[in-house]
Amino acid sequence: MAERPLGVTIIGILWIIGGILALLGGLGIAVLGGAIAGPLGAAFGLVIGFVLVIIGLIDIILGIGCFKAWGWVWTIGVIITIIGLILGIIDLVQSGASALIGIIISIIILWYLFKDNVKKYFGKA
Repeated sequence: MAERPLGVTIIGILWIIGGILALLGGLGIAVLGGAIAGPLGAAFGLVIGFVLVIIGLIDIILGIGCFKAWGWVWTIGVIITIIGLILGIIDLVQSGASALIGIIISIIILWYLFKDNVKKYFGKA
């Protein structure tokens, strides 16, 4: 197996941190929704909280996959980044120049994921 590139380590750590934050946020929203906004807030909080918990778990698994060189993590990373790029372009049209940062980050991540050493690490080259 190829040596893990530094950028993959950074992406893995960021995925794990983001996953933990989404997980905690989802649990907080699910629990506090009813306490703050009554029955309707409880239902809304459970739905949003559940979605955030699922996203958090997926992010944590993807982060771990970066350290384990799971090949499917590269594929999912590319898909997620392309979705982020598309959403950034939509946001650019709707909101203006503030979306440029997200677009630039998505482009850099896509470029990085297609570098030979990164693809080789994930068994894609």
